[in-house]
Amino acid sequence: MLTFDGLVQDIIQRRGRLGTKEGSDSARDYQEAWAAYAAYVRSCLEQRRGLQLSSFCKLGWSLQKKLGKTTYRPHVQFSDSFIRTYLSESRKTPAHELCAFEDFNFSKAALKFSNLTKDQVFTMLRALVQRIGESAADGRELDLAFGDVGRFVCKDRDLRFLFAQEFYRQEGLTPPSREGTSRATPSFQKEPSPEAASLGVMPGGRTAADEQPTMVLPDVQGFDGGTQRAMPSVGAEPLQKSESAPGLTGTQFKKEIAFKEAMDRHIAAMEAHAVEAVAEKEAWDSHVSECLLQERDEIQARKERNHMNLQFLKHQMALGEHKRKEQRKEDIEAASAHDFPAFSEVHPNEMKDFIKGQQAKVRQALDEQVRTNNTLRNLSKQKDLALELNQLQANREELAMLRDAERAKKAYDKEALATAWNADIRMKNIWKAIDNHSKVAPKTPAQAGGHFGEPACIPWCSVARPPLPPHGIPAYRFFFRGALGGLVLSHALANRCGGGFWVI
Repeated sequence: MLTFDGLVQDIIQRRGRLGTKEGSDSARDYQEAWAAYAAYVRSCLEQRRGLQLSSFCKLGWSLQKKLGKTTYRPHVQFSDSFIRTYLSESRKTPAHELCAFEDFNFSKAALKFSNLTKDQVFTMLRALVQRIGESAADGRELDLAFGDVGRFVCKDRDLRFLFAQEFYRQEGLTPPSREGTSRATPSFQKEPSPEAASLGVMPGGRTAADEQPTMVLPDVQGFDGGTQRAMPSVGAEPLQKSESAPGLTGTQFKKEIAFKEAMDRHIAAMEAHAVEAVAEKEAWDSHVSECLLQERDEIQARKERNHMNLQFLKHQMALGEHKRKEQRKEDIEAASAHDFPAFSEVHPNEMKDFIKGQQAKVRQALDEQVRTNNTLRNLSKQKDLALELNQLQANREELAMLRDAERAKKAYDKEALATAWNADIRMKNIWKAIDNHSKVAPKTPAQAGGHFGEPACIPWCSVARPPLPPHGIPAYRFFFRGALGGLVLSHALANRCGGGFWVI
């Protein structure tokens, strides 16, 4: 059984060294390219996408919808070109819907999944795929590990891919056994199918009609210009020999028909391959023509840019030359404006007048500066004086208001104290009268100042209430002082008598 290491050794023996590296280094590079391919497939499968290598196969998912739910099943499909080139059996087209497939990007595989270059990945994968197909076509048994994704297995020219069981378990599916893996029905096989057995074809090329006489087959012109023989119905009647064609037995006729059909299929495949080759050649010729046209356009555009640059440089050179001429002319005119190198001395009187004039101009400028500074200083002083006067007036008004308030407060306190003093004296007199009423002899009504028969009583007692506090002074302060002056005591000792207060 051929493993991946053996496959790589076969490639190295056939191709020799890869670049400038030795055989051992080449084997490691092939392993790294194969591992990059497996990692690329793993990354796509984890994202519910597939990966398509057009020269080899598709690895992805097939979608199965049951009861409104979508089930993902691992799917592999070898490309038509690979099957047509190396495999001798046809593959069935999947009936289920497939997921989205990503084309193999060699740059992405080289940069993200390996340390190789794009060209190395492309060359090594192409060699590996070619050697896998050749080994499968030669009937060799293969067992190639494909990372942690699965394995490529080939037996009796039947190449299959077995996914790892984890992909089935994560989808809740039962992993199939290696023997139970589904495979496509081959076009040619060793054992006869039930349909072929019904025709009487047996192993060894023998049929039930081998012992019967030959049948008569008239010659007919085939579509390819050759001679075909019409096949009459085969029954129990013995076959007769034709006069215009050699006699054929039933087995030979069936073999010839099968060979003809196989040749037709082979020719059709060759024609399809030729059509593809012609299309590729035309596409390549068109691409080359477009590249040549683009190259010619680029060369023409480069020539035009160079010509424009040349003209611009010539214009710059002409401007520089003109500038130098103008500068030289100006220098000559400037040099001719005086008597260099002979200088004439200025007269002393003219020098004195010039110096006096300059001194007068400087003095005038200094005087102007002094006047401006004095004006600004005076304006600043006037502004400060106005502010000070306003502040002084405000302070005077505030002090006057405070003095008036103090005077009003003192007058109120004086009046409140006098009122409280008078009330206190009266209350003391009342207490003395109450305490001494039994010690004094009773008076006659005339002495008491009342009419005969009326009780003697103390005149009305009027307790003066403290006046309201002046404006701007808190009232609670004076009310507190009035309460301390005896108003509460006088009200406590008073009883309601008639329309006023009577003191007992």
